This record gives sequence, structure tokens and C-alpha cells, in this order.
Amino acid sequence: MNTFLKPLRTSTTLQESLELSSISSSQISRRLKMIPTEILEGLFLELIGKVKQKAPSEIKGTQIRIIDSTCLRLPATLANWAYVTRDHTQIKIHVRVLVLTKNEEKEVIPEKAIPTTGNVSDYETMNFLVEDDGTIYVMDRGYVKYKQFDTWLEQKVQFVTRINEKHRVWQVEQELPVHPDSNIIRDAIVQLGSAFRKTENSLRLVEFLDEKGRKYRLATSCFDLSAEEIADIYRQRWLIELFFKWMKQHLRLVKLYSYDPQGIWNQIFIALIAYAMAMLIHVISGTRMSLWEVLQSLRLLWEKPNLLLESELHRRSKSQNNKGRQRSTKMYKEPPIMNTSVGMIKPRRK
Repeated sequence: MNTFLKPLRTSTTLQESLELSSISSSQISRRLKMIPTEILEGLFLELIGKVKQKAPSEIKGTQIRIIDSTCLRLPATLANWAYVTRDHTQIKIHVRVLVLTKNEEKEVIPEKAIPTTGNVSDYETMNFLVEDDGTIYVMDRGYVKYKQFDTWLEQKVQFVTRINEKHRVWQVEQELPVHPDSNIIRDAIVQLGSAFRKTENSLRLVEFLDEKGRKYRLATSCFDLSAEEIADIYRQRWLIELFFKWMKQHLRLVKLYSYDPQGIWNQIFIALIAYAMAMLIHVISGTRMSLWEVLQSLRLLWEKPNLLLESELHRRSKSQNNKGRQRSTKMYKEPPIMNTSVGMIKPRRK
């Protein structure tokens, strides 16, 4: 906390913009509750829109969007409004990200975020995150709902979601051929469920084994792709897990300044705004720095002239072309002579 507040205390510009004579944790907590969340959400969406406009052309064509949620634990004594069970007082952040392929590497662009209390199930938010936009939506087991599957199948929404073993096959319409050397163990057109509750429309069931021999079962509406392509699409789901980890570590979402619902919502969107700003600068500048390095530079130089930030963003790429003085590595057979009496070097046995 102190390491984060120290640069804020020394920034008169920030204090003036926030109309604060000084900055402390309690002041940040009080001010967070006062900001209209709609303004922060709108700013985040505007910045992300600019990122997608400036992003490379690789996002065009077949697009993949991933939806998932992550939890933030809260102290039960300070946030009883977020009580879930005796052991869990928490909120959730339900997020949709767009997968971007850049230089054969995968990145994600966060497009939507819905903060909720921890007792809101994943499938309760999927209508707000999934759209009929021609992209393939990738989801985990928390989004399984047969009625919604039928709606998506009727609307031609493409999705790939993981299902459990408890989701049984009610009727098999067709078993598709599987290559014996493939990691695919089943590819079939089926109806899921039981006599009590089942899908009314047919979907595709793909089962495969990963590198460690673990079995995965996927339900999908993608009938025109191979089973191997469907399995590869689902493997990209780990990208959103990396995004959540990045947000919590680098934008310090694990440390909340307020335990009021609106204060927490606002801190979440402020973190997303910082992510979007760093990504926009990263895309526009064409720097070879990582997104984390861009964010660090932005934190250090946000009050400085733009030319200084631009110079810093391209400093690394220039230095990569100039090897400079190379460090020599010496192999000592005998201990080197030292001009100090501190420490001890014991010769090797011959």
C-alpha cells in the first residue's frame, strides 16, 4: 500500500486533479465511492474501441472471443453485502476478451466487464457477453445451460464450451470418423441431457486427450471445422487466465481501497482503463517493449513531456541493434586476487 501511495503523495498534479491537498488510503476509499461508475465504464469502452481500430489486421477474419470470470476475496466483517458462504465473501468480474494474433503470438483485448457479487453464476451473465457477431465464443464448464445452447443454435451463434462427464448424451445422431493417430477420441452429432432435461437441437460433441492424457469433453455449434481445430480453439481459453493473473499482479487488484460495492466496481474499471491506455500506447507506438514495460514507463513519465515517453518506448529497440561492449567471461583455474579482507574463497581440490 505505502509503495503505491508514495508517488501519489509526491505528485502535486495528481492531487490538484483529484482536488485533494494530500492523499491517503482513507481519502482514496471515500473518493472511489463518489465517482459515477458509468463514466469509468464508458471511458474504458472508448479506449478499447480505439485499440481495436489501431490494432493490426490480424484480428480480422475468423475471430475468437473468450468469456470467463475471476473472484476477488473480501473480508466478511467489512463486506457482508458480498457474503456467499461461511468461507467465501467475494465478488466476481465477468469478462469477455478478443483474441489477437500478433507476430504469431496470442494476445487478448478486454472488451466487456461485469462486476457482480460472488453468488452470481457465470451462466447468468452470458447473455450480456455473447452476441451474434460471427465470432466463436469459448467458455468453460460454468456456462453450460441447455436452454441457452438451443437459443444459440437457432441464432447460428458459434460457441465451444467444456462440459463435465455428468452431461450425458441423450441421443446420438451420427458418429463422425476419427483418425487413429489423433488425440481426438470422439466426434459425434448428439443431443445432450436426459428425459428430464435435454437440448432440443443437435450439437457436436468432441472429446480429446491433452499432452498429459487428461480427457476433455466439448460441446460446440461449429459443424464446419475439424475436431482438431475445435480442440485447438478451446486450448486458447488459457489466455483469459493469463489476463486475470496480469490484472491482479500488475494492476494490484488483489489490494482493494474500498469495500463499498461502487468503490470496488470503480477500482476495477480504473484498472481496466490503465490496461487499455497501456495497450493503446503499445499499439500506436509500435514499441518492442512488453505491455508491462509500457505500463511501467507510463507510470514513471505520465507527468513528463510526450517526447520523453516516446523516447523511452523506443530506447530498448534501438539498443537491441547495438551490441555495445561485450562482457568477457573468464575461466579461473586459481582464485582471483582480491584487494579486500572481507569474505573467504576456498580453493578447489585438485
